[in-house]
Amino acid sequence: MLRICYLLLSLGCLLLGAAPTPRVTERNLQQHFDQYGVRGSFLLYETATGRFTAYQEKRCRQGFLPASTFKIPNTLIGLQTGALPDTATICRWDGVQRYFPQWNQDMPYARALRVSCVPCYQQLARKVGVPAYQQWLRKLRYPGIVVTPGTLDTFWLDGNSRISQFEQVDFLRRLQAETLPLAVRHQRAVKQLLILQKTPAYTLYGKTGWRFHSATNPDNGWFVGWVERADGRTAIFALNVEPQRGPKADERFLAGRRALTEAILREMQWL
Repeated sequence: MLRICYLLLSLGCLLLGAAPTPRVTERNLQQHFDQYGVRGSFLLYETATGRFTAYQEKRCRQGFLPASTFKIPNTLIGLQTGALPDTATICRWDGVQRYFPQWNQDMPYARALRVSCVPCYQQLARKVGVPAYQQWLRKLRYPGIVVTPGTLDTFWLDGNSRISQFEQVDFLRRLQAETLPLAVRHQRAVKQLLILQKTPAYTLYGKTGWRFHSATNPDNGWFVGWVERADGRTAIFALNVEPQRGPKADERFLAGRRALTEAILREMQWL
């Protein structure tokens, strides 16, 4: 009898001590998506209150290929493992002409992140290697990424890797706070590269991603990051979108990832 009472008491203590379920408020942001001819979802997390605001919460929990948003953890892992000595390290162009002219040149990795140079990060991936990715993705709690020898330089662009907006926000929240299990200097170096706009009122950090259209998948786009306000408030966000009509992207889709997010952030009085 005493044993049963003890077990019940222990269970009660565990329940009382359990972390509360995060509060999620749904908000209708459809007009912004319609403006850019896309469908998708948006998630915002306020660090001071722990509250989430979501448009299409169910979709925010759905996994998508991370595409070039993976350049954030990829750079961190490269720096931590020594595969990337620093962000000034030059990536040498292999001489192959590619669709995006800004990729067809030598460049430091600081620029490679900003212009989303896939070939540069494929070079880096081959230096990092499968075991290091598997080890550090687990340590970073960056879930859903499948790395194999056969997909070493494509796993974030194609295949079975998936990450949700909630998972993106959780990872970025810890990067913004510099609490990832990495050298703080590496976290600060990457954060510096993510600055997109700095004003007296706020600083906007972010990274786009684009999973290109294929025979089996539509275009899929990301914009993830955070806003640090001068008054000390911070919000982490993640947008994921697809073309509203047809599987292929147009100029509105490409420009819309950031523009749409900024319109939402202005409506929510973060910008």
